[in-house]
Amino acid sequence: MKVVNLERTSGSGIQAALSYLRSHPSYVFYAVCVFVVVRFFYNRYASPLRHYPGPFLASGTRLWKLCVTLQMHQETAYIDLHKKYAGKGFHKTPFYAVFPPPGNPDIFTETREAAHALKRRAAGPSYAMAAMQGLADRVEAVIGMLGRRLDGFCGTVGVGEKKGNGQVVDLGAWLHFFAFDVLGEVAFGRPWGFLAEGRDVEGCIAAIDESQRYNGAVGQLPPLDWALRRNPVWRAWQAVVPGAQPLVTRIAREELGKRRMGGAGEGKTAGEGRDLLAQLLRAHEKDPVRFTEQDVFAVTHGAIFAGSDSTASTMQSFLHHVLRDARIHARLVAEIDAAPLSPVVAFNEAQQHLPYFQACLKEAMRLRPAVGLAMARFVPAGGAEIDGARLPAGTELDVHAWAVHRDEAMFGSDAEAFRPESYLDAGSQTPGGDDYEPPLMDPYSCFARYLLRACTFICNLGPRLEQRDIQNKDISREVDTIIRTLGSH
Repeated sequence: MKVVNLERTSGSGIQAALSYLRSHPSYVFYAVCVFVVVRFFYNRYASPLRHYPGPFLASGTRLWKLCVTLQMHQETAYIDLHKKYAGKGFHKTPFYAVFPPPGNPDIFTETREAAHALKRRAAGPSYAMAAMQGLADRVEAVIGMLGRRLDGFCGTVGVGEKKGNGQVVDLGAWLHFFAFDVLGEVAFGRPWGFLAEGRDVEGCIAAIDESQRYNGAVGQLPPLDWALRRNPVWRAWQAVVPGAQPLVTRIAREELGKRRMGGAGEGKTAGEGRDLLAQLLRAHEKDPVRFTEQDVFAVTHGAIFAGSDSTASTMQSFLHHVLRDARIHARLVAEIDAAPLSPVVAFNEAQQHLPYFQACLKEAMRLRPAVGLAMARFVPAGGAEIDGARLPAGTELDVHAWAVHRDEAMFGSDAEAFRPESYLDAGSQTPGGDDYEPPLMDPYSCFARYLLRACTFICNLGPRLEQRDIQNKDISREVDTIIRTLGSH
């Protein structure tokens, strides 16, 4: 009987195949092309999702999503899709895992229900309005700093006192500086120095913008992240090279280390204090197994990384829409002037005495949501029926906030217009009326909205800004700066 060495035969066969492919590299290219084409036509004509309308390229590949994301205005593409297809197109966006910090999700990036609920419970008290109000004195100090800087640009000694002709001010940039310094006070008990220096300290804002561009684009093809930012070589380089880590990451780690060492050296708990980091450390001390120190870092890091942009964006949107309409600006200023308010308006005062201000804030969040990407969810086990079509379990669905917020069935025929009166007028089509919260305020939402509500500084700033004729200014395609106003008093 002849004995065949299967291992050697198998090995030689593989070697022969590899040798053949090396000598005919074009065959590999052809094979990949055939695979891509076959997969495209399967997705378009045989997939369970084939019944849903949408762009031809998007029906069989993710390249369409990658292209529109790289154009930096995914929101406008989704608005156009909803207008064209009546909101029936669903697109996969599995991008959560791409967002930092890698390997340790925060409240936004955590997709596991149980883990998310645990982190939310542990961090929740730190974001409660009572905790935010406990930091009111620190927030007021930053508000005062912003007011002084703007008064300097306007040539103003005090409110209503003119000195000089004023300057053109990029208010959008200063609102971003303000958001960072407020978040620095709230998170770490100290500002970042943006307002004091009047610039983007260490390019932090630019770095976050670049990171968000990366997150949005690579989030359309998540496996790319392992070859790029999560590459072990890149991560090792960031860990050892001074200055390689972004300012947000570095300060979060430094502050965490200081609290840890300070508590151990003085016989105190690391969680003493009122800021967010101290409160999260107290939650960690209560349950160090389920809410780890790395969770403390992740939540604090996420509060700055995501909260700064979303807070600044909403404030920019608010002031843009108020300042471009003389009628709205006049009504808001009249409401603020007539209300019994403290010199620096408190949150509860804004809630109680400024209904039109609250309506303007809601409308700004509706018309220009801070997040310009679609937020995906999984179809649960057993599948789901949506609009008469059956979707299998595991399908990823999303509804784009920019498109939903312009749905005429929900918001009326003037859904594209900024109309805060719709929250106050009887018979308005706005869902929920005065109790309405803009969509996407679910358990996964960014906690920055609580901070935004606490930062009612725009009540103080509004009367100090003179409305100018910017009716014709088109900001729909702008990215970095959405407000420019002339300070003259």
